[in-house]
Amino acid sequence: MLLYDVNGYIAGIQAGVGDSPASLLDIPLNEKEVEAKTKFVQGKCFYTMGMHYWYDISKDMSCDDTFPVFLLYNGGRLNGFGWAFNPDIKGTSWFEHPTKDQFGMFMKEPPTCLGKDAPVSTLHIYFTDNPVTGNFC
Repeated sequence: MLLYDVNGYIAGIQAGVGDSPASLLDIPLNEKEVEAKTKFVQGKCFYTMGMHYWYDISKDMSCDDTFPVFLLYNGGRLNGFGWAFNPDIKGTSWFEHPTKDQFGMFMKEPPTCLGKDAPVSTLHIYFTDNPVTGNFC
């Protein structure tokens, strides 16, 4: 959920990480606060997308436990987020479909379960006009 200030600018973002309204997590706008205040783990910088952060991932985790939201930072500031989920969503160019051998391009240690049983679809949402020319981490 996006939070706006009185002038209509994005003031923050929240994500639900559980089944109750009390499980809302405030996403830090400043990259330095991400790992200190949340369970998001730094992935890798993907040029034109930004530095990726993934929620509570590990190499040996079950894909049943993956969280569908990832964060994108550029220049130390939150500049977007994305969705990653197992359905193979087709019919639009908005979705990307990374293959098993590509996960290491934006995750330091990808969970071994990813791409094993089902394809993955991702969707990136940026807070900038032209992410391709401005997101260099």
